[in-house]
Amino acid sequence: MFNFVQNNQTAIKVILGAVALTFVGFGVGSYTAAVDEPFLAKVGDNKIFARDVERQLEGQPANAATRQAVLENLIRQQLLIAAAERNGITPSVGQLRQAIATIPTFQENGKFSPARYAEFIKSRYRSAEDFEADVRRDLMLQTQITPYLNTHFVSSSVLARMGALFGESREVREVLITPAGFAADVKIDDAAIKAYYDSNKTRYQEPESAVIEYVSLSLDEVAATQVVSDAEAQAYFDKHKAEFGSEERRVSHILLTVDAAAKPEAKAAVKAQAEALLQQVKANPAGFAALAKTRSQDPGSAELGGDLGFFGRGAMVKPFEEAAFALQPGQISGVVETEFGFHILKLDEVKAVDFAGQKAAVIEKLKRDKAGASYRAQLEKMGDLAYQQPDSLQALAEQLKLTVKTGPAMSRSGIAGDAVLGNAKVLEAAYGDDVLKKKHNSEPVELSASNAVVLRVKQYQPQRQKPLAEVQAQVRAELTAREAANRAEKRGLQLVADFKAGKGLDGQSWGALRKVSRRAANGMAVPELRAVFAANVGKLPAFAGARRDNGDYVIYRIDSVDKAPTASAPELAQLKGVLGEMSANTVLISYLDELRNRDKVMISQQPADQ
Repeated sequence: MFNFVQNNQTAIKVILGAVALTFVGFGVGSYTAAVDEPFLAKVGDNKIFARDVERQLEGQPANAATRQAVLENLIRQQLLIAAAERNGITPSVGQLRQAIATIPTFQENGKFSPARYAEFIKSRYRSAEDFEADVRRDLMLQTQITPYLNTHFVSSSVLARMGALFGESREVREVLITPAGFAADVKIDDAAIKAYYDSNKTRYQEPESAVIEYVSLSLDEVAATQVVSDAEAQAYFDKHKAEFGSEERRVSHILLTVDAAAKPEAKAAVKAQAEALLQQVKANPAGFAALAKTRSQDPGSAELGGDLGFFGRGAMVKPFEEAAFALQPGQISGVVETEFGFHILKLDEVKAVDFAGQKAAVIEKLKRDKAGASYRAQLEKMGDLAYQQPDSLQALAEQLKLTVKTGPAMSRSGIAGDAVLGNAKVLEAAYGDDVLKKKHNSEPVELSASNAVVLRVKQYQPQRQKPLAEVQAQVRAELTAREAANRAEKRGLQLVADFKAGKGLDGQSWGALRKVSRRAANGMAVPELRAVFAANVGKLPAFAGARRDNGDYVIYRIDSVDKAPTASAPELAQLKGVLGEMSANTVLISYLDELRNRDKVMISQQPADQ
């Protein structure tokens, strides 16, 4: 309802970024960075690297602004962690174990599953200790932000005033001033280009990159090479039928309903009717469906001749199930009483779990079982060959019949979404000293319990400063666009001043009229909405302007103002919660500013756009 407020508050979860207190994110420095890897920021003695930003993004593409916001959130988190450590706030081993045990990701049937936990650690972390360090960090962050949650009072007068402000709407029309109309007149000389380049060299760097080649070993591929005979499959199926499903039965029924709370004489009367129907069915079994259509009181199956379709054990109430699974095909039951009334059942068909129907699944199961030992043996041999011939993957690939694959040139953050080249363990190995500097094969890197890779760096390009000659046209275009936008803004500001003075209104072609409010922006960007509602509307029309991110300058003409309707109780309650959170955020921001002044924060470089 109060979307404008919610979209523009500095919420605690925004202040702390992707922490979210779920314990399955990635903290700062989950893996040890290479000694010479440049850091993005430093809080005290703790460094934040590009890979930390990537872990927070979890492989999602992001622009420079988003990456900068993530870096700022990581800095804030580190400030709070440092404060907790100074105050001696460190979770105990018991608290740590309890927190991990309650994470839904690691639970099965409501209980902690060691197997799920081990699989998660193997696929996402180097070790359980690394993950536990992240959980410990999250618990420490909880202790720092909890005092700011739901603790701030909002007076009724403030609530009423803010409700009136957020509910007010204004009708506006717009005119746009674009930089394109000024670009032709902008002249940028070579001296200005060189001066800008010299002052902003870091913007014109080509980041380091590496081309990685690798071989992959998977349990699925090993399983595909295994041979299982029909006799083996049949023997396994006969011994383990329950693994491949259970028998299902197709039943038709006639139901005469009776309330479970009915008096005994009422139940007896309905049962007598059912017994009479049973005699009709026994006298003419072929007429079961016709009788069900006219006499059954089950609306779901009566029109189908009583057909309930196939079901297995556990699908029906117990008396009905017992009767259904005691019949032979074509056989009719006696009168069966359940909580719904009295039934007459006919078993139409039995769908047994047979070998023919499950043969493929049985063979696949046995192949994977056989592959387990072979996979582990090949994984060990993979490691031996990678070590024995460290300068090539070819011999390893030939002996294990694997294919050498080559990825595209990539940065330390890898390829988002790629199971291999986006994996944190692979990237750590690729940029480690042994692989990157000594040009050796890596040890087998286990992506999961059933997949591993050995990799090497085929080609490496260190970070490179692009010379001015290479980027001169780009710099000229950027400076031209900036100056054109400045001129568009200057013209826009002059027009706003003229309009306020009553000059030039008739000469403008205004856009369509639209109504906006702080609760319903109607497509208007937040800075523009703020400008519109900051305008003095004592005299109409009123005017406001704002510069857009793309350099356009927009002027709004405010033609009318409508006061806020009376807010409902739920709306006021929502607004009260939002205002309370905003107040809490203000205090938290002040606390973070104090921490920033106390702990030395150094920004080394900005996270690159990708």
